[in-house]
Amino acid sequence: MSLVEDVAATRRVVSESDPRFQIAAARRILHREGLDSQVGGHVSLRVPGEDAFLVTPFQYFDETLPEHVSKVGFDMQVREAGTLPASVGITFHASIYQARPDVNCVIHTHARNMAVLSTTDVPFGVYYDYAALFLDEVVAWKDDPDLVPSEEGEMMARALGGRRALLMGHHGSLHVGDTLEHTTIEALLMELCAGYQLAAMAVGGKPLDDHTARSYRNAYLKYGFREQMWLANYRRLLRSDPDLFAALARD
Repeated sequence: MSLVEDVAATRRVVSESDPRFQIAAARRILHREGLDSQVGGHVSLRVPGEDAFLVTPFQYFDETLPEHVSKVGFDMQVREAGTLPASVGITFHASIYQARPDVNCVIHTHARNMAVLSTTDVPFGVYYDYAALFLDEVVAWKDDPDLVPSEEGEMMARALGGRRALLMGHHGSLHVGDTLEHTTIEALLMELCAGYQLAAMAVGGKPLDDHTARSYRNAYLKYGFREQMWLANYRRLLRSDPDLFAALARD
């Protein structure tokens, strides 16, 4: 059987509300906005009522289909295997879900601007108004390759505390949130804002003052900016990613 025939034979037909479909859509949105991570990076979603999460495999973000997503327990045992094996570097997802009951989605990417900014030892700042959404929410983190995965995950969860993002030195970033939609858009916006920050720093630009930044943040949250950004990017997938929507059950 050829690869094309094998993919067709194992394709899982799902509904649009299936969380595996939504995870695949989120990965493709991130890819379109420059947050692909080659075959690294992961998107996960807590399974309600279970000590488990849905998570993606090693692959480019724009490859993801619902059947590729696996269910993994907080004990790191695979409970429902996807047609591609779950990424091995996901222990910290379990650690964060256990430490943060408010978190329902975890996203890790190696996006270019955030990776570059993470090499400077300069904190993520509000150099562009969208960055106000992350005021007091971003923590610097440096990987320690000598730590075992479970220890690293626990340390990452402690470093994150109650905040929403880690800027990972010489690596990328980690984002957590209450919904897949919010977390996806925040990852997208933080990468965009990191690019503006790098450009602004290169010409001597200064960040916004705290009062103005808080005013922007309150307005964006009040008027549903993240929700509208998700809907707009999702609509674009209807045109750009027909192979994803071919996975949907049709009456």
